[in-house]
Amino acid sequence: MHSHGRVVNHMSKRKWNEDSLSSTDTANDMLLRDLLDQYAHTREPVPVDFRKLLRLPGYPERATHLIHPYPAKLLAHIPYFFLSNQVLSQPGDTVLDPFCGSGTVLLESMLAGRSAIGMDVNPLAVLISKVKTTPLDEHALREAYWRLIRRIPTRPTSPPPNVIHLDYWFHPHIRDRLTCILQAIRGTRNALFRDFFLVCLSNCVRKVSLADPRVSVPVRLRQNQYSPGHWLYEKTKAHLERLEVIDAADEFGKTAEANLERLARLRRLCDGAVRATVLEYDVRHLSRASYDLLHHSVAPGTVQLVITSPPYAGAQKYVRTCSLSLGWLEICTADGLRRYEGATIGREHYHKADCVQCPNTGIESADDLLGEVHAVNPLRARIAGTYLEEMRKAFASIHLLLRTGGYLVLVVGNSHVSGREFRTAEYLQSTAEKGGFDTKLVLLDDIKSRGLMTKRNKTAGVITREWVLVFQKGGKA
Repeated sequence: MHSHGRVVNHMSKRKWNEDSLSSTDTANDMLLRDLLDQYAHTREPVPVDFRKLLRLPGYPERATHLIHPYPAKLLAHIPYFFLSNQVLSQPGDTVLDPFCGSGTVLLESMLAGRSAIGMDVNPLAVLISKVKTTPLDEHALREAYWRLIRRIPTRPTSPPPNVIHLDYWFHPHIRDRLTCILQAIRGTRNALFRDFFLVCLSNCVRKVSLADPRVSVPVRLRQNQYSPGHWLYEKTKAHLERLEVIDAADEFGKTAEANLERLARLRRLCDGAVRATVLEYDVRHLSRASYDLLHHSVAPGTVQLVITSPPYAGAQKYVRTCSLSLGWLEICTADGLRRYEGATIGREHYHKADCVQCPNTGIESADDLLGEVHAVNPLRARIAGTYLEEMRKAFASIHLLLRTGGYLVLVVGNSHVSGREFRTAEYLQSTAEKGGFDTKLVLLDDIKSRGLMTKRNKTAGVITREWVLVFQKGGKA
């Protein structure tokens, strides 16, 4: 795989530009076919800018996309582009995202008339995705909301949930008010409505915490972290002063009202014939003998298209990012967070004994790099090597679920390990091809700002480009 700076000309057959390209199925169909033809001819990555390539109707307030923030969210333009045509799938087909996060692919699949299946090991992601893709009766939900508001007590009658470092992250008056809201939510009988209110509470939690709103992983915001005259000094001071007097119930109400409007848009935009199924499941563990554990929601050979952006190798601490919500929603206690971290691809916690042997992935270029890294930092070598092995298992499961001739669209970013470039896209392309996939298209998109650039440590670097790889399932694994 080659990375280069020049923009490959993909206008040779037709003239495409931002002004002339409309966001119609026909235009995207023709453009995607041109890109596929060009890659088949050159076998070179094609630089694109998805934000300029097409206009996404209603973006950013499109249906329920903004119902809840989530780390490293996939740019909605990407699934929209691959779904707003009939090249890779047809209306009525099944689309899978095995690392669904907050449900961006699932929502765009439904809006494109495809049934969607999502999987994730993070229970908060599963909850958000379910609420984001479930049209609810607006009138009944609003009635339930007003009943909930009237149930919120003045003072909590039960202790707060077991949230990690609760008093470190929340002022006492905010802690008590959030506890009151949670008590009221517990009294909601309709499970779908209760899930909606929990997502609203989760959305509110981070806003009223002492965590820096500019950083994904919770970091305590302090006034003295910026000197007077710094452009963030006054903004930080105002935010901290507001937290001293804020009523968390007011913030919850604002969040709920906005999300009620988003769900109303979802009902208007979504065809009632399509639906999304979201499962708390680890795709790495899927086999022909175990798919019945998914309650027959998906069976081998039934998925036409997979669009997914898997976790990065140690680049995002997904569970830590969600830790406050996981606690307030009573999904897991403070002591249980490590278990969820251990179930995440790209995890960083290993015993010293696990790092003695240098990983061997079977990918020559990756193994050369891992050997260099292992000599200076065995832990980082283990993290990166285990990531590639676990992605190999994920590809095997995806291959099992796809129809022969079905497609996989993979969105990944390269990063750095111990100061060395970790060419994730190249390594995963090699892994996929060994697992029975044929590469049909490689696109390269510069990242402007998508919440992906969390710098893990001084040698980690940041992710500044995304690779979009399109594979087709061949006849043999």
